[in-house]
Amino acid sequence: MIDLPPASPPVAPYTAAINRETCVLQAAAHYRAHPDLVRAIIRTEKGTTGKVSYNKNGSFDMGLMQINSVHLTDFKKFNISRDMLVNNECLNIFIGTYLLRRGMLGTEDFWKGVGNYHSTTPEKNALYKQRVWENLKVIQGRK
Repeated sequence: MIDLPPASPPVAPYTAAINRETCVLQAAAHYRAHPDLVRAIIRTEKGTTGKVSYNKNGSFDMGLMQINSVHLTDFKKFNISRDMLVNNECLNIFIGTYLLRRGMLGTEDFWKGVGNYHSTTPEKNALYKQRVWENLKVIQGRK
């Protein structure tokens, strides 16, 4: 079993000058996630900075890592707004990586934790973790 760090409040540099790869590496190091896994989530989500995707249930997904609006209340206490998550790519990567790591807490199944980034509903979780796995193989040159 992997020893998971406590879920700490999200931290991110607020400078737009930092490029995506630097943010991925910093977020992965901070939250102890493999950078390729973060890249695979980004590839799976198909988000872009500035993008908002609306869901059938009334929620919406924000930015590069398509962070769902259900999390907005969690981050309000850190003065992180919708606009920041949509438009600050580096912050979005840090928050997304934080949510990935948080989804892994409380489960001994690594891939279930990865699937929790998208949904804890078993069917949706299974489909999502398979898509992440396929993207991870592409990123690592194994497909």
